[in-house]
Amino acid sequence: MAPEYQHLGRGNDFSGMMLKYRCARALTIASMAAIVLLALASVFYPGLKGTPEFHIGESNKDYAQDYDVPVPIESPDTVASNDKIGTDDYTITEPEGKCSLPTTLTIPKSEDGSYTPTSPHSDILAILSSVPEDDYEQYCQGWRKLVKPDYPYTYNLNGECGNWQEKYAALHKRRLTQLDSLKANDLDKLDSQDRPTYIAYKCVQVATNGNRGCGGLADRMSGMISTFFYALLTDRAYFAYWDDENPFSLDILFEKPFIDWHYEKSAMDQLFIGDVDDDYFGTQPVDTLNAKWPTMENTLFPDGASQNFSDLWTASLVQVRSNRGYIIHTFESSNVYPDILHKMGLNVHNTFGCLTDYLFKPTIGSRRFIDAYKNLLDLESIFSVGIQIRTGDNQIVNPKEDELTVESYSYFLTCANQLTKAYRQPYHKKVVYFLITDSAKLRDEMMDLNTNAATHQEYLSSKDTVVLTTGLPIEHVEPAQVAKYINITEPIVETQEQKVAGINSAVIENWLLANTNYRVISQQGYGKLAAFHSNIDGTTYGMPRITSKHRAPDCGNPKAATSFHDLSMLWSLG
Repeated sequence: MAPEYQHLGRGNDFSGMMLKYRCARALTIASMAAIVLLALASVFYPGLKGTPEFHIGESNKDYAQDYDVPVPIESPDTVASNDKIGTDDYTITEPEGKCSLPTTLTIPKSEDGSYTPTSPHSDILAILSSVPEDDYEQYCQGWRKLVKPDYPYTYNLNGECGNWQEKYAALHKRRLTQLDSLKANDLDKLDSQDRPTYIAYKCVQVATNGNRGCGGLADRMSGMISTFFYALLTDRAYFAYWDDENPFSLDILFEKPFIDWHYEKSAMDQLFIGDVDDDYFGTQPVDTLNAKWPTMENTLFPDGASQNFSDLWTASLVQVRSNRGYIIHTFESSNVYPDILHKMGLNVHNTFGCLTDYLFKPTIGSRRFIDAYKNLLDLESIFSVGIQIRTGDNQIVNPKEDELTVESYSYFLTCANQLTKAYRQPYHKKVVYFLITDSAKLRDEMMDLNTNAATHQEYLSSKDTVVLTTGLPIEHVEPAQVAKYINITEPIVETQEQKVAGINSAVIENWLLANTNYRVISQQGYGKLAAFHSNIDGTTYGMPRITSKHRAPDCGNPKAATSFHDLSMLWSLG
C-alpha cells in the first residue's frame, strides 16, 4: 500500500513530493527567524514604527481605498476583538512608486452635511485602464486631492476672468453696510453721493393659473447671470432668491464663494415699500419672463446703442423676474459697454462663464463629482464630445411611456462621429461621448452601445469610442409647471432629499457639458447654457428636432458650428 502522504506529489513522483517538503521546511525556518528578529527589535528598539497595523474601521478603509491596500474582511468576531485593541497614532505618508486608484470611485460624504452624490460611473475606471501611464498618474493624483476634506475651489488662477472681482466685492460689502443703516433707519450714516442701490433676481412660487413659472435650470441661470451682469455695470449689490417651494432655497444648491447674495425676502419686502422716486426705500419690478428679442431690445436699449443702463431702472431696489439673457446682445448692441467690459478683462466669449463661476459654487459633493469627470475629460489622451439630447418633459414625468431608441436620435451620434473624424489627433487614445438626456430609456440604450459589438460598430466612430454618462437621477425643476400641459399618469410626491438630488444632477451634468472639447446639443436652453459656460465659441453644434433631423448639419465642417451669436437668438436669448 502506498504511503498516505503520497498524494502531495504527482502520482508516484517522489521528487515533486520532496521538493514541496523542502520548500515548506525552508519557509517555516524563514518565518521563525523573522519572528525572532521582530521580537529582538521590539526589545532593543521599542520606539521603532514600521508599517501601521490595520484595524477594522472607517479610517483604515479610507486608507486602503486611497492606496489600494487590502482590508481584512469584517466578521463579528474580528470586530469584537479589535474593539479592545488600542490604535497607535501613526503618521501615514504617501507611498513611494506609482499611484493606484481604488476599485470604486466613491465620493466622500460631504463634511458640511450638504448633498453627496452617488459614485461616478464605473466606466471611468475602464477608460483609465487604456490611457497612457502619465495620464493615469495625473488622474490618480487628482483623485487623491479630490477626496480630501479641504478640497479647494479654483477661480481665475491665471487672470482668465479679468480684474474686476475685488472691486465689485468691495462695492457689494459697502452696499450691505448701507443696507444695515437703512434697516436701522439711520440715514445720517449714508453718503448722498453714494446712494445705496440693489438688484434682486426673484423666482417666486409657480402661479396656479397661466404659464408663469421660472423655468428650468437654464432659464433660471440665464435670468440670474444677466441680472448680475446689470449689477456689475451699474454699481448695484446683487441678490438671488428662489422660493422655498420652487423647489427649494437657492442657498441649498450653491455656495457663495466671493459675495453674499442671500436675499432676505420678508425683511426686504417690509423695508422697500416706497415708489420709484423714493431716494432710499423705493422699489421697482422688472418682468421680462418669456420676452422675445424685440421686447428685450426695447427694454434694454430704448435710447439705442448709447443707452446708459443706470437710467433704465432707478429705484433703490430693482426686483427682476426673468428667464432671459442679454450679455452677448449688450456686446453687439451697445457702443458704451464693450470698452468698459474689455478693460475689466471680459469679452463676448468669457463673460457668461466667468460671472457664473464667480457667483455660484456647487456644493462640495457636487463639485467633487464634477471634477471626477472633468479630470478625465482634461487628459491629453482623451478626445471628448458632449451630447445633450432634449426629448421633452413627458419622458421625465411619465417614464413608463418612454419608448425612445438609439435609432431615433442617431443623428446626434453621426455629428459626434464627424467631429471625431475631423478633429481627433494621434495622441487621443480614447474617444469619450459624454451623454446627457432627459430620457432614461434612451440613456440606457446609448450605454448598451459599449457592450454590444454590432451596435457599437454601427453607431460609434471607432472601436476605442465609449459612451459615458453620470447615471444621476433625471428631474425637472418645476414639475408643477409641467403638469399644466402634460397629463402626469402616475404623480410622484418627491421628498426634499430627492428634489435636491435631482436639481444637483442638472447642475453637475451642465457644468460637465461645458468641459467637453465639442458639444452636440438640442437647440434649447440647457445645452446653450453649457456652451456659453465653456467660454469657447465655435465648438458647439445645434441639432434640429427629431421631426427635422434630415436637416442636421455636417459637423465635420467648422462653418456648421452654432456661434454664440446664433445661440443668443434662440430660446432664453443670451
